[in-house]
Parts: sequence; C-alpha cells; structure tokens
Amino acid sequence: MTVAHFAIHWFMQLFPVILPTLKSSMHLSDVQVGSLTSTRMFVQAASNFPSGVLADSFLQRRALLVTTSLLFMGSAYWVFGTLPGYGWALLAVSILAVGTSLFHPASVAALSNQFPERRATAIAVYGMGATLGNTITPLAVGVLLTNFSWHNVLQTQFLVGVAAAGFVWVYAARVFEKEAPQVEEVHPLQEMKGFVRNPVFLVIVLVRSFNHIARQVSITFLPIYLTEYLGYSGIGLGFYLTLMSVSGLIAQPVMGVLSDRMGRKAVMVPALFVLGVVYLLIQWARPGVELALVVVAIGFFFYTVANVTTAAVLDVAGTKSQASSFGLLSLATNLLVTPAPILAGFLIQWFGIMAAFVFPGICLLVGGVVVLPLRLQKD
Repeated sequence: MTVAHFAIHWFMQLFPVILPTLKSSMHLSDVQVGSLTSTRMFVQAASNFPSGVLADSFLQRRALLVTTSLLFMGSAYWVFGTLPGYGWALLAVSILAVGTSLFHPASVAALSNQFPERRATAIAVYGMGATLGNTITPLAVGVLLTNFSWHNVLQTQFLVGVAAAGFVWVYAARVFEKEAPQVEEVHPLQEMKGFVRNPVFLVIVLVRSFNHIARQVSITFLPIYLTEYLGYSGIGLGFYLTLMSVSGLIAQPVMGVLSDRMGRKAVMVPALFVLGVVYLLIQWARPGVELALVVVAIGFFFYTVANVTTAAVLDVAGTKSQASSFGLLSLATNLLVTPAPILAGFLIQWFGIMAAFVFPGICLLVGGVVVLPLRLQKD
C-alpha cells in the first residue's frame, strides 16, 4: 500500500506543478484557478463516502478499487493534455478526484485493521509513500516540462497509470485475498449513525478541514506566487515543492510513533499552532534560504496533522467500518475545503497574493484552539 500510495501521489502532486502552465496557456484568472481545486475537492467529497462503503462491503474487491484509481489518475492527465479549454480542465480534475477517492478509504482501512495498536505509526509509514511521491514529482516534472511539450508530458501519464495499475494489481490482489471473509453481515451505514454524532469525529473534521484548507490553498497559489511574482522557472518551482514534501519523510514516522506513545493531542496541538505561524511568516520570507525554511516547515507539520487526525478518527470507528469512517471523514473535510480555493482567489484580487497565505494561517491557529479541550481516546 505504501508503494501504491507513492504512485497515487505522483499524480496528485503533478497537478500543482502544471497549474502555472495551465493558467497561462488557457488564460485563466485567479478565481478560475481556484475553481479547479474547488471542483476537485467537491467531486472528491461526493465520491469518498460511497468508495468507503464499497471497500467495507466487499473486502476482497479492495484491490480492484486501488488499481482502478490509478487508471483514473492517468486518464485525467490525458484529458488535460489532449483536450484544451477550461471546461475540459474541470472534467479532468473531476476524474482526478474520483481516482483519489477510490484509493484512500480501501488502503487506509486495510492498514488500520491490520495494526490497531500501532495505527498512527502504520499510517505514517504509509504516508511516507505519498511524501516520497510528492518529493520526487515536482523536480522530475519540472525537468520534463523544460525539455518537452507540456501536452506530451500530460498525455503520456495515461501510460504511467496503466503501468502502475498493472504493477500494483499483482501485489495488492494477493494481499486483499488473504483478508478473512467476515462471518457476520456488515452494515456500514448503520454504524455511521452513532459515529457522526461523536464529538471527537465532529471536532476532528473541523480541525482536519483547517489543515486541508491550508494545504489546498498553498498548493494552488504557492506555484503562482513562485512563478508569477518571484520569477522562478519550472525547475525552481519543482525545487520548492520538493522541499515542502521531503521534510514530511522525516516527520511522519517520528510523529506517528510519538502520537501512539504520548497521545494524539500532544502532537496535534503544537503542530497546528506552529504551522499557523509558519504560514503567516511567508509574507516576510525572502526568496532563497528564508523561503526554503518556511516551505520545509509547512511540509513537516502538514503531514503530522493529517496523519494524527486520521488516526484519531479511526480510534473511535468500528472495526468493520474503518473504510466507511475514513470515507465519511474525507467527505465532510472536502465539503468544508471546497469553497476555500475560490475564496482565496477573490482574496488575492482584493488584497494581493499574500492573502493566500494569511488566510490558511488564521484557519490553522483557530484549529489549534478548537482541539485543545477535546478528549481523545488515545491521550
């Protein structure tokens, strides 16, 4: 699952790298750029929970969901590269969102059930696959865009998706076939009734949403800031986006182990406050070493909050509804995140580009305050 997670995030991280190129080639406004991310979040929200229910209801079909997701991701970039225009771009990000939704509930649930006592650690190791994908992709794609037509780079991603799906199927199918068939019938929707009223779930949804608002706004407009305002090339853009991810390789296993040993809140609260301050510092960070340090800190603490909030929700979820619970968490999170990139686009028009970083910084600080009085199962 960690290897498959790497492949998925190759495709996910490709999007912010090509965004400045899409903006200039399609003559998009900042609001239209934000709407691409918002559309992606909305479709992802709509498809996450059904995907989770499917993954819980058909355990031995989880491999099919995982491999199909990779085919969707590759197809999305074929649309980007072959069918120019804002309307086709909206279709492409929708396909991308469905691919993301098919993958995560099934894979996270499998890990959560397999390692209930080391849930945060397992999710952190799994998350390292994503972070490695996020780390390699910006520089690799930056080099490709420098040497080849962006149309060709995106069109060939379909072949990458086919190859990755075939490779993962060989191993994932074997893994999921070993999962014991359930003796009693599972009714994920029934288990969800009490789950959605759990205060832990409700607060964590809000906190996770603030974290993902910061993430989606930054990966949408940080590339615009670096290219349009600071004048960086594709390789320079790739360098900064790589820095944002590489720090997560260190953070995830360390913070995952600390979360399992010290408690979820002991890790989550300091991470939220530090991350909020870091976003506010972007407006004073000069290009070069200062901006690089800020970007490294963003990556370090974003992945920490994302993994620990996931573990906190799965701690209170039923053992037979782990995928559904994660799908519901993603549904609620993405619905709250959906308007944020469009709002950020308007804030940029009204107040300038730095509004795209002050806005998420404030959200994260509020998130730290909200989670302080919460009593978590593993604290």
